[in-house]
Amino acid sequence: MPRLDNYNYMKNLTDWVSEKDIFNKDFIWPRQMEIHLPSNKEIACDFHCFYCQGSKLDMALGMDEKKALKLMEEIGPNTFEYYVYGGAYTEPLLNPYFMDFMRLTKKLKAHFGIHSNGSQLKKLQEENGFCTELVGLMESKYDYFSCSLDGGSPESHMKTKNIKYDAWTDIIEGLRILVKEREKQKSKGSIRVAYLLNKWNSSVEELTKFIDLMKEIKVDSLRFSIPYAQYGNEVKKVQNYKEKVENKEHKKFKDLLEPYMSKSKDEKPFVFYFAPENQDIDRMLDENYKQCAYTYYQTTMGSSGHIYRCSSIATPSFDYGILGKQPETVAELKEMIKVSQDKEFHCHTCIHSTARCNRMALEINSEWNVYNKANNHTAKQESTMAVGPKNKREEVKHVYSDIERRWNKKEYVEDNGSLNTGEDFRKPKSFQMYQANNEKK
Repeated sequence: MPRLDNYNYMKNLTDWVSEKDIFNKDFIWPRQMEIHLPSNKEIACDFHCFYCQGSKLDMALGMDEKKALKLMEEIGPNTFEYYVYGGAYTEPLLNPYFMDFMRLTKKLKAHFGIHSNGSQLKKLQEENGFCTELVGLMESKYDYFSCSLDGGSPESHMKTKNIKYDAWTDIIEGLRILVKEREKQKSKGSIRVAYLLNKWNSSVEELTKFIDLMKEIKVDSLRFSIPYAQYGNEVKKVQNYKEKVENKEHKKFKDLLEPYMSKSKDEKPFVFYFAPENQDIDRMLDENYKQCAYTYYQTTMGSSGHIYRCSSIATPSFDYGILGKQPETVAELKEMIKVSQDKEFHCHTCIHSTARCNRMALEINSEWNVYNKANNHTAKQESTMAVGPKNKREEVKHVYSDIERRWNKKEYVEDNGSLNTGEDFRKPKSFQMYQANNEKK
């Protein structure tokens, strides 16, 4: 099946930076800065999706938007190709500074990408002409708005999003407004829809009607996939999810969707299915899955007010992934990015810590480690440990075991073993078992 250019992640990366420069230059601006706006600072999101990656983790909302905007001004043009606005657990359109970020992104001659649940589109259009202005800022197909809709009817949408009111109807109207504004203004921007499949929203009748609706509205693309297992789970649980959900549901959904899949890139909407192999935990556990080249693709300003080495782990729960607090200067940011572009950082450090790669990182790192197999032995796994109450996942942090490696050099009671009950805090048991089996082989 054909794939749209924007989903060819390794090509996107190598169009930005040559393979020979990865891990061989002192500093390279990543292709994009991902900014997780902290919603309205009161709630992280207006929906409560059962598959939300951040819902069981620390959902801090400490970002200083004015400081972020000032930093972007100082970074200036001709640095990042993209600024992407989404969230590990937040809804960006709830943020009162959202349009300030959009205007500044275009002033900096960069493209913008937006990942939203769409709930605010109609309301904001009625209040201040939001959709009209947003479409007016879209200068090319590389400026996009992606709506995580995940429901083909008000009923299935309510169940999927864990809400008790019809938000679906307004979201559909919001998408119509965006597309009509695009036609009216002759804008070249892209309007995309993503649909995570589950037991409530995947009947043949519902999918048929929904695909027809997207064709009628004239969105650019419609991506179907199976929800990713939540972060914060040990390897064994993720593998169990793969077996019980991803593997089981894949064949059913693949066969069900096959008649609707696009055969040409020119079709609109371009309808496609992203299979679970694109998020396969066992691909990440491969012994040659070592260096993380994804840091050349993006860096992340999290809604907590920290810079993270990866968008997947942009929550204080993954403390080892924090590069530092929101920087005051471009020089500070560059130093953090330099730290992240580390040939010695091992992807399995994340696996130890109940985190994983997203599908973009998995594709990039898989291809990179094949390309660089002769040299990727420099990557070394670092020990991490879980600190905090074991019965409250949202309060647990995964930190480097070596205090000197921690971004803030903070010490915890677990460093002295005072909370140790005989179990190893550093690695999930399932990961230790995986490594032991590998050694036997």
